[in-house]
Amino acid sequence: MNVNSLVLYGNPTPSDLDFMIEDENPSFSSSTSSTRSDAQSAPPECERIFDRISDECAECAVRADKQLPPEWNMPDLVRTVIGDDEAIHMPSFLTNAYYDVMLHGSNSWLCQEVFQFLDLINYVF
Repeated sequence: MNVNSLVLYGNPTPSDLDFMIEDENPSFSSSTSSTRSDAQSAPPECERIFDRISDECAECAVRADKQLPPEWNMPDLVRTVIGDDEAIHMPSFLTNAYYDVMLHGSNSWLCQEVFQFLDLINYVF
């Protein structure tokens, strides 16, 4: 296999490829202005990834015939299942969760946890 080749499984979209392809020569500048700029740009990117994860979990829930109670929405449910508010702002965590959901769908760890939480909510109510 060629060192520069990339094998993708599933149905990757062009935006999926954008997540995977990074600058080959990253700059590790120690300036605080660069760090501050990176920190300010991270939350919108994390929120976009989180929204994609929530959308995919919602689709998986529909396919698995799981009912979301009217007082819950999928982003809140995913936040509750993840449980750590800091994790939602960590690009590496969200990227790993995103690819797991995209590659494994309903069998991903996050969807399985969401399904278990939905079963618990629906059992209680």
